[in-house]
Amino acid sequence: MLVDTKPTTFDELIRISGLSHGTDVWLGNAQSLIEEGTTTLQNSICCRDDIMIYLIKKGVPPNPAFKIMETVRKGKALKDKEKWAENVALMKEHDVPDWYIKSCEKIKYMFPKAHAAAYVTNAFRIAWFKVHEPKAYYTAYFTIRADEFDSEIMCYGKEKVKNKMKEIDLNRK
Repeated sequence: MLVDTKPTTFDELIRISGLSHGTDVWLGNAQSLIEEGTTTLQNSICCRDDIMIYLIKKGVPPNPAFKIMETVRKGKALKDKEKWAENVALMKEHDVPDWYIKSCEKIKYMFPKAHAAAYVTNAFRIAWFKVHEPKAYYTAYFTIRADEFDSEIMCYGKEKVKNKMKEIDLNRK
């Protein structure tokens, strides 16, 4: 995802988090639309909030925009064909492009933007400490994950660690 989208802003990282936590939001959907130039990361449906906000900007009244978002985020766009046909007609009345409607129809689950923002904020904080305060970061990391490390092996040099890695690899096969 990062290679395909080349994010440069915090907002884009949040959008990618939404894409990666949804079902049928990225693969076979937004990824293809971005690759073929139909849309950009900025204009893709990444989080459930994107749908309601976009539809309201297109002139769809807030209540139907919310209901469409709820239908899509739960993966129910094509479940009730009659109701979905009404939603599609309303979206078309407001010049919502066909690619956008088809994208909505593929989605099975969507992440809320607030959760995506929380995940990215936390990852950003962790990354900052790892880069700027490595001693504090690794102290916390090894304290939390201490039972997963064998200090007997780690304290006796590179060769002992490499031998242990080989042993682990052999035991997996």
